[in-house]
Amino acid sequence: PPSTVVAGFLKFLQLLSGHDWAREPLIVDPQNHISPHDRGLIHAQFNSVRGPELRYGPAMYIVSPADYDGVEGMVGSKVVGDSTGSTFQQQTAMAANNAAEKIWSPTVTAKFPEKVVLSRASALAKCSHNHLTTCIRSGKVGNNGWVAAFQESSTSLTSYSALLRVDPSYITDSGCSSTNADCSIPGAARSNNQDNGVEELSCGPFEKSLQKRYAGPKELRKKHYKNLVLEKDTLHEWQPVSALVKDLRSKYKDYAVFFYNEFAPDIIGMVWRPDAFKPQPFSAVVSEFKRPAMEYWKEDNLVITNTDDVMAEIGYCSKNIVSNIKVFDDRKPDDAPLEKHPKKSRQEDDVSESSDSDEE
Repeated sequence: PPSTVVAGFLKFLQLLSGHDWAREPLIVDPQNHISPHDRGLIHAQFNSVRGPELRYGPAMYIVSPADYDGVEGMVGSKVVGDSTGSTFQQQTAMAANNAAEKIWSPTVTAKFPEKVVLSRASALAKCSHNHLTTCIRSGKVGNNGWVAAFQESSTSLTSYSALLRVDPSYITDSGCSSTNADCSIPGAARSNNQDNGVEELSCGPFEKSLQKRYAGPKELRKKHYKNLVLEKDTLHEWQPVSALVKDLRSKYKDYAVFFYNEFAPDIIGMVWRPDAFKPQPFSAVVSEFKRPAMEYWKEDNLVITNTDDVMAEIGYCSKNIVSNIKVFDDRKPDDAPLEKHPKKSRQEDDVSESSDSDEE
């Protein structure tokens, strides 16, 4: 096990970025509860679910002893039984025949994260691991040091398909922001926070964050005397940005994936799904956000997703909370262009016309 918290965090980032999630399951068994025979069954079940094209099953396939159906009295697998004399190919075939039972299958990561989220998380983990390793070797501190691993730069924000900037009045604690967080410790003197109207003593970032969250959004604070606290005037558990993201994910989950920092949701990032903009056959039932494929079409795939309609609907749903929307990727159809027949030359047309006149 790692000897320090930093070493453990670096090992976690290395595992998240370096593990081949498409081709290998991740077996978490620190106490050696899973026998070698059952490990073979887990791999057989994984190969059966993932398929030859590596496209199916949970994106993050993590299995632990708790994911076994008979965990209370685990004496071996119920799928194959005794492993003596059986090869890995035989185990794979038998696991495929008993795939409906799902004896060894992920539970926590069965549906989440999605492939788009996992690929982005792996890329960010790799960048963070390299950055933190460099900071440890060089001794960097401050905003350009370890803090930068937990923040988004202006360059990294362009990797999103679109950005929805939340109105600043809805941001309670800017110290947890992913873009401009302040992790510094103030001096010993008493300071007055003008942004949130909270008088605070010298404290660390965590205590400062708790003070701001206790006060709540400035626009929602009731105007009363300092020595008078009315519990009935306090509005609890009102989180408009979280409710907006939940609504966007519910309505447009087939088209895009939405990311946000729940502690300081100043920006909502959106990434288009790769399969959402492929040409499809026309159907009146699923004609919402569709338009005719004017330039590109193939067989009976006559409609594509209209990005302008999707963005217009997202803007309308978030008009009371989002102040600005910036689009980086205006996704267009990616199907093969229509085959064009070569034009006949003018000389060939003249020859064909003369032959027709001779026949008459």
